[in-house]
Amino acid sequence: MSVFKGISFKRSNVREFLFFLLLTAIFAVLSKLSKNYTTVYTIPIQVENVPIDKVVSTIIPSTLEITTNLNGFAVLSNQFSDFKLLIDFDQLEKTASEAYRYIPDGHPLEIAEVLSGVSEITAIRPQQVTIQVDALASKEVPVYPTIEAAYETGYGPKEEATLTPTHVTVVGPKTYIDTITFIQTKKQDFTDVSDTILTQLRVDSLALPQEIKLSSYTFEYKQEVTKFTEGSFSIPVKVVNKNANDVKIFPKTVEVYFTVSLEAYESIKAIDFEVICDFSKHTNQDDFIILDLKKYPNTVKSARLGTKQIKYIVVN
Repeated sequence: MSVFKGISFKRSNVREFLFFLLLTAIFAVLSKLSKNYTTVYTIPIQVENVPIDKVVSTIIPSTLEITTNLNGFAVLSNQFSDFKLLIDFDQLEKTASEAYRYIPDGHPLEIAEVLSGVSEITAIRPQQVTIQVDALASKEVPVYPTIEAAYETGYGPKEEATLTPTHVTVVGPKTYIDTITFIQTKKQDFTDVSDTILTQLRVDSLALPQEIKLSSYTFEYKQEVTKFTEGSFSIPVKVVNKNANDVKIFPKTVEVYFTVSLEAYESIKAIDFEVICDFSKHTNQDDFIILDLKKYPNTVKSARLGTKQIKYIVVN
């Protein structure tokens, strides 16, 4: 049998009970928030209004540790704030040619304004912040695209790829500028390529110091693609440097195989190739000489000899 059997509640009594319960909770929260609490905040430092010909390279340490006496309302408000101490460049004390310092104890009001509802700052650490300021420098460096392209069978690059712009101006502290000799783009991969590659490449900014700025961060990359075919010619071998010797070679002609784009195939002639047998490179221990493909057209992607060496005899 239920212990509540026979007991009835008036709806108005329940509402009054819940109201007083809520009111009690509100007073308890307000009582907690009106108390003061010792709270420690870590605040990042940033220098502003830096002269146009200078740049802040390092801030050591880069944060201040501030101990405060705040009421609960302020503590709650600060939980949702993004703090940053902005120090005007004119407030820095110069200690060396490129070194400055900031004494936090000398600026308690400015530091207090960073936080909400500060009634008292009981401690600031460290006692000194050291700031290194460098003169800005600039120079022009080449840009290297990072591209991996896998071509379909029979296809390949027509000419060298183009990149626009090919160079960028790098601006930043001289200590950083001196270490930069080129800029590299983020890697892009292409597969089953059979048509011209035209894409926009971006700088791998994560590989650069934060203080470095570039004149351009994007680049237009173009690689023309064409279909290739293979051909061959029978080319006579030319003997050179034989002096007064009567040198006989066998065979007198060799096959030269070449790869060329379809559009340039008809322009390739046998006369455009030259195969050399340099007799000065022979040795008495061998009866053969290594051949050299001395010349082939610029429009040919690659060329190779079908026979890399030939036999010879010297006729007395």
